[in-house]
Amino acid sequence: MTHQMPPAKALAIVMHDVSRLLRRRVDKAAQTIGLTSAQWRVLSYLARSEGSNQANVADYMDMEPITLSRQLDRMESAGMIERRPDPSDRRAHRLFLTDTGRRLMDGFRGVTAGVMEDFTDGISEAEIAMATDILARMRTNLTGKAADAAPVAQRVPEKAFAR
Repeated sequence: MTHQMPPAKALAIVMHDVSRLLRRRVDKAAQTIGLTSAQWRVLSYLARSEGSNQANVADYMDMEPITLSRQLDRMESAGMIERRPDPSDRRAHRLFLTDTGRRLMDGFRGVTAGVMEDFTDGISEAEIAMATDILARMRTNLTGKAADAAPVAQRVPEKAFAR
């Protein structure tokens, strides 16, 4: 007897597979310019949300703050990021890309352009926008908080997905 999987479960499995495969391909591309998975993820987040504090970055990366702190120490030593005091909380720091970090992000965008092309091959811009909107709503359902009132596709800088 064949048991048909509920559509929501099938969607979750496909989303997980796509996410895993995409991250694997991006990791491989990032390695060609000397970036680790954790480094490109931090740099990418800061390129979109420069001035974030460590807690926000740790939450985004699904890491413990102390684990991220060691990663940030190494990235700061390598000149990729800088910590600046948070004017509203003297115990906290805000994170910013350095010129080196910006150059690495430019290189990262260049080496991942082909990955993004492969990832979206045969899918129209309208379909991408629709899928992005649906996934953003699913994220809101899980987190209980909307990232922003504007659809995600309108907030992501075009150069982030340059082809």
